[in-house]
Amino acid sequence: MMKKRVLIIDDEVEVTSFFTYFLQSQQCEVTVAHSGREMHHLLEEGTDYQLALIDLKLPDANGLELLTAVKKRMPACEAIVMTGYSTIKSAVTAMQLGARDYLEKPFDDLDSLESVLFSVLEQNTSTDDELARTARHFGILYAGSSPMVTLLTLAEKLAKKAINVLIEGETGTGKELLARFLHGVSPRAAFPFVGINCGAIPETLLESELFGHEKGAFTGAVKGRKGFFELANNGTLFLDEIGEAPLSIQVKLLRTIETGEYMRIGGEQTWKSNIRFVSATNRNLEREVDGNRFRADLLYRLEGVKLTIPSLRERPDDIPVIVQDYLEKKYGGAYRIDEEALSLLKTYSWPGNVRQLLNVINQAAAIHEGPLLLPEHLPAAIRSHTAPLPQNESGPLSVQQFVEQEAIRFQENIMSRIGSIDDIQFDILLERIRRLETEVGRHVIRKGLGETNGNRQLLSEKLGISKRTLRYILNEKD
Repeated sequence: MMKKRVLIIDDEVEVTSFFTYFLQSQQCEVTVAHSGREMHHLLEEGTDYQLALIDLKLPDANGLELLTAVKKRMPACEAIVMTGYSTIKSAVTAMQLGARDYLEKPFDDLDSLESVLFSVLEQNTSTDDELARTARHFGILYAGSSPMVTLLTLAEKLAKKAINVLIEGETGTGKELLARFLHGVSPRAAFPFVGINCGAIPETLLESELFGHEKGAFTGAVKGRKGFFELANNGTLFLDEIGEAPLSIQVKLLRTIETGEYMRIGGEQTWKSNIRFVSATNRNLEREVDGNRFRADLLYRLEGVKLTIPSLRERPDDIPVIVQDYLEKKYGGAYRIDEEALSLLKTYSWPGNVRQLLNVINQAAAIHEGPLLLPEHLPAAIRSHTAPLPQNESGPLSVQQFVEQEAIRFQENIMSRIGSIDDIQFDILLERIRRLETEVGRHVIRKGLGETNGNRQLLSEKLGISKRTLRYILNEKD
């Protein structure tokens, strides 16, 4: 069998020596570069490598730029990046740019390290079909061209890591489904998945639900009770709507996440927990921190890595898959949906996302006796939403022209609906408008990163913004 050629790029001699010894024992041909300059020189020689190990922190080069260069020169080359805990977010960015996985320095967990390397050397990876089947098992449906493919591919890799995950997304996008997916493909899958909605439980009860209580701890505590920390031990604790948690609870959460220790209400015994935290929110927690409504140190602990679920309007091709699956499961295939009705569904904005879509389908089926759901069975708001793409004399409007025209219409619609200020939640109104601005900005930047092969300097110049602004819009820390 032909030996695999491996390129190691790291300025630490101890690291390159360790990997050289290990990889040669696996019958690999190993080449070492101790700097970005040496790596570029090796690439110019034209040798093809099957695997590249790339340190993200080199004295003379940016690891992400080296990764981009390797993938551009050798698209089939698998890449693993090496990083310290302080640059985990960069490692996630690397995986979005095509890295297969990342290794965290120092390499304390040798079993995990060997597992990652063997998975690449032996080409143990999920196919797109396997990923789709796994996702479907957890209730996540999507088309082959969906942005969910990228999200779930990344989530599957991160699930293997001992790192907390924060899931962002609008209401109804399926944040709990993604949390269950993360648990189900993780090493903790055999242990409990326990979820709690931090916004649905009164503050006086939330502490008891999380930490448990002893008998007689408060009025009505006629017997002791285990809390979710205890019930989820060795598994995953899902903190839904974490942005709703009161500050008093945030303090206690922080301590438990940092130390793994907690006490039941009314108790004196210290309990230990071994939990992976997955949190979810439809709020911008950084803005909540700025407004002193959320603790920055807790956000840092929960946001080991952040995953953002795209809204349904960002993945319209998924709608037929979701609708047809729902009709099959709910009604045993007794209903089908007309193509024109599907087209209307694909062009609607879906502020309530997948949850709203399923409600609409359920209502249409409930009021219609025939086997085919037609446009007239859909709510009037959906039927009237679609309009032809605006044109000017020379053809379709440019994106810039379309945005300017729609912005005026959007402003007029909002202002015409404003009645008494008693009916307005002002902070929520402005927050939603700001979120729309952020979503559009992120979409443009992500598309630009694809077009520039991840070259942020070039993209910043094209957009006329600084790299700092680019990172801010992507919600990345410096």
